[in-house]
Amino acid sequence: MSLSDDASSEDPPADSLTTDQVFDLLGDGQRRRAIGVLREADGTVELDELAEETAARGENADPRDISEDRRERTAAMLHHAHLPRLEDANVAEYDPMAGEVELTELAEDLDPYFEVIEANASE
Repeated sequence: MSLSDDASSEDPPADSLTTDQVFDLLGDGQRRRAIGVLREADGTVELDELAEETAARGENADPRDISEDRRERTAAMLHHAHLPRLEDANVAEYDPMAGEVELTELAEDLDPYFEVIEANASE
């Protein structure tokens, strides 16, 4: 899987993300933090756990210190805005009935960008 050339007049292959898609997906901090949580998970993540971890990263806090209200607001944003967008890009699979989320193989296209983000975060 690789990023396709955005200048191409053809649609990108279904197994790659365009540069514009990558920047769109990573352009929102909450969505970027949620993807980060999912990248570190081993498989499926429960929506409540994803919300708690995402909120904790946003507040630079321990997940146990996140209030129920904050977790619920984050879960609502993930459910209504961010997870559908990740699903539309084929980067994640979200089962709202089960409350479970998992990244797809296509999410690997985001790895180089996260490497840059993580390298610059430690400076």
